[in-house]
Amino acid sequence: MTNQVEVEIDFGATTVSPAMIGTVRQAVETILAQEGFIGGNSVSVTVLLTGDARLHSLNREFAGEDHVTDVLSFPANSSAEFQGLNDDSWANKIGDIAISIPQTERQAMENGILFKRELAMLAIHATLHLLGYDHAFPEEERVMFGKTDDALIQMFDTGA
Repeated sequence: MTNQVEVEIDFGATTVSPAMIGTVRQAVETILAQEGFIGGNSVSVTVLLTGDARLHSLNREFAGEDHVTDVLSFPANSSAEFQGLNDDSWANKIGDIAISIPQTERQAMENGILFKRELAMLAIHATLHLLGYDHAFPEEERVMFGKTDDALIQMFDTGA
């Protein structure tokens, strides 16, 4: 079995290209492989690509934050699940991710980086949260951001 990465698109909220879908799949697959999820240890993840309004609503409902955000993670073992992404038929489901495409575009411009790299970073970051990583403390942040950087290097700096 290989890792399964399903990408759902909220066409009413955003425009998504096949390249974006490919970037998200590659990012999630890269960090899962880096974390040892291959072969018999494979898992599944669903990623929703949507707009600011949906992320704002999800952020308010599940995180208690009344503002748009870039990405949210919903681990399968948590009670925070939202309708439309959960597919109980997937074995080894680790959770769901929701990404705001407009917020990702703004952040890429603000940070002076390619949209594709920012999108990949958010998908990797969110997947690490699904795997139990956090960045509430300096040591956790160092580990999580180091793993994110390693995956980005593997994706973008090796000709991949």
